[in-house]
Amino acid sequence: MKRASHRILIIGGVAAGPAAAAKAKRLNPNLDITLFEQGEFISYGTCSMPYYVGDVIKNHEDIITFSPEKFEKEKGCVVKTKHRVVEIKPHRRRIVVHNLHDDKFEECEYDQLLIAAGASARVPNKEWLKASNVFTIKHLSDSIAVKNYIAQKNPRKVTIIGGGYIGMEMAEAFSERHLDVTVIHKAGHPMNTLESETQAIVLDEIKRHGVQFIGSSEIQTIAIEGGAAKSVKTQHQSIEADLIVLALGFEPNTELAKNIKIRCGRFGGILTDQFLRTNIEHIYAAGACTEIKNIVSNKPIYLPLGNIANKMGWIAGENIAGGHAEFRGVVRTTAVKVFDLEVASVGLSSVEAEASGFKVVIESIRAYSHSRAYPGSKPVFVKLIIDGLSKRLIGANLVGEKGAALRADVLSVAIQNKMTIRQIAEMDLMYTPPLAPVWDPILVAANQAAKKLDKKILN
Repeated sequence: MKRASHRILIIGGVAAGPAAAAKAKRLNPNLDITLFEQGEFISYGTCSMPYYVGDVIKNHEDIITFSPEKFEKEKGCVVKTKHRVVEIKPHRRRIVVHNLHDDKFEECEYDQLLIAAGASARVPNKEWLKASNVFTIKHLSDSIAVKNYIAQKNPRKVTIIGGGYIGMEMAEAFSERHLDVTVIHKAGHPMNTLESETQAIVLDEIKRHGVQFIGSSEIQTIAIEGGAAKSVKTQHQSIEADLIVLALGFEPNTELAKNIKIRCGRFGGILTDQFLRTNIEHIYAAGACTEIKNIVSNKPIYLPLGNIANKMGWIAGENIAGGHAEFRGVVRTTAVKVFDLEVASVGLSSVEAEASGFKVVIESIRAYSHSRAYPGSKPVFVKLIIDGLSKRLIGANLVGEKGAALRADVLSVAIQNKMTIRQIAEMDLMYTPPLAPVWDPILVAANQAAKKLDKKILN
């Protein structure tokens, strides 16, 4: 590796930032690395927060990987929490930092700068958050505030605005705490990015567990009295609530970048090259503040997931240290637990595939998680999305009480390696009655799809 610059500053301390700092310092111990985080905590698992609120995870410390002190000691980097970067001066290679502890400002020089500023919860009206019982779930401090509110105020009626991944996880979390849960969603079914059959299965599951789902509803306002929200009003009705969670997705934190003309994409995220360099010299970007390439459609997407942020952080850290690592994009592999269901999605949806110009062929099957003779076998629904011209798998949904999520990883590898349906049908997958049937659900689906493709050729 070539000799790297000496002074490295990193904006953001949750996922990509700490990953980059640790990687860069490991590769070049002589680097002087400082990480700035505007919040109190660093290096924590945001995806674990619904389970903390639901009291499956008892203590918030358990989802923190590193405290600032531990990170400094073990990784050799300086960590400054409660420090907000308010300006970047690329022509002088400086940043302006607001110390929230003492309300003072200072300028810091850099040789290389990484923007890993993450994302913010999407909030239609900032005034709603002034109510004592309206929350978002983005930062660890948010989940601590929700859990404290439940302990102190003992609410009974919870309304979740938004029926995506976070909305479903929070619905389960509150239900596990025996609260009355209502989910209000813009679309007719939850989880818009899934296939319609999968959405219907998810909807049945949350209703089976007592969650009221109100679809095709637009939020008009939240009624606030005496500093607390009393109800949520849609175009159709008013829903009383003791506690409200806004789960409307996330927006990339790019104000600093936009102020210095760093290029951003159609979703608002920072655009980088494969080495995670921005269009401004000496400035990199990684994590939930960026857009990334979907390697199936070859189009940019916004996907603020912790595992991707950590991977991007490693690559950015290696390059900051003088390396030449590449981030080539993602298949988009996601999963969520919805009560008793594992729900997974890989690659493109059928709608996205058609919009990307693929000639879409669909195959859906139901098989079993393991041998039906062995106790505990559960049905698994598999839907494959195939390009009819190349015969390649380009997307899939899997859902079931057992054995759905990890099978999605197998299909993700198949998509990443551009495997055809015939090649997937020929895969050598394991069989043992307690864990998998003779014909794995993946093989059943692939064989059925291959038959459909063969018929299309004959016709």
